[in-house]
Amino acid sequence: MDSFDVGLVCGIIFVGSLVRSTLGFGEALIAMPLLAFVVPPQMAAPLVAVVSSFNAILILSREWRQISFRETGTLTIAALLGIPIGIWLLSEGSEAAIKVLLAIVVIGFAIWSLSSRTAIRVLPAKWAPAFGLAAGILGGAYNTAGPPLVIFGTLRQWPAEKFRANLQSYFLLGGTTVLAMHISRGAVTADVIRLTAMCLPLTIVAAFVGRRLTKSVSTAQFIRVVHVCLVLIGILLLVTAVADAT
Repeated sequence: MDSFDVGLVCGIIFVGSLVRSTLGFGEALIAMPLLAFVVPPQMAAPLVAVVSSFNAILILSREWRQISFRETGTLTIAALLGIPIGIWLLSEGSEAAIKVLLAIVVIGFAIWSLSSRTAIRVLPAKWAPAFGLAAGILGGAYNTAGPPLVIFGTLRQWPAEKFRANLQSYFLLGGTTVLAMHISRGAVTADVIRLTAMCLPLTIVAAFVGRRLTKSVSTAQFIRVVHVCLVLIGILLLVTAVADAT
């Protein structure tokens, strides 16, 4: 990789970490689609797994008291069962197919988030295994476990503080599990280690900036802008996937 590519990767990781620190989620949804334009998914996935786990530690260091272990337990167990399926999809699937699937996830989640949800009833807790399994598969393949977890938490109407803490409790355990599997299959190469060393200091800066943004910026407005951008990113991914396949 040349210096231009490295700079782009670091910039993408910083933006994703800033979103994660501000909202509690969204880092991989931002980083993975953008990184797909710069590095192969097989390199981006372990890099984002390291950064995601590190960001979870940073956020939990100040919000761990809000975790609801009973509610997140079922989600996490089901997600851990889905991670090997996602890892297999990453190793066996074509890059074009990965981009298409990721684009579908990103666009679907963004459109759902932008739509009105005021009339939706509280989702029963019994649906946790289904959402957890989906999160594990997406997390193992693309480090994008967030959408099913965010949708579940929203439908369960978790309060904001509980919402953020519960998500981090999964992201830490799930992220380290995904990372361990990437290491076991030799995906953590010298390039991945070098990029990680360059990116981690930026995540610390993003954590401080994001904490200030949560106090000074309207979260509702920020979320809306992020998800509009995600729709555009998803469309670009679909275009590039079609170009790769032709």
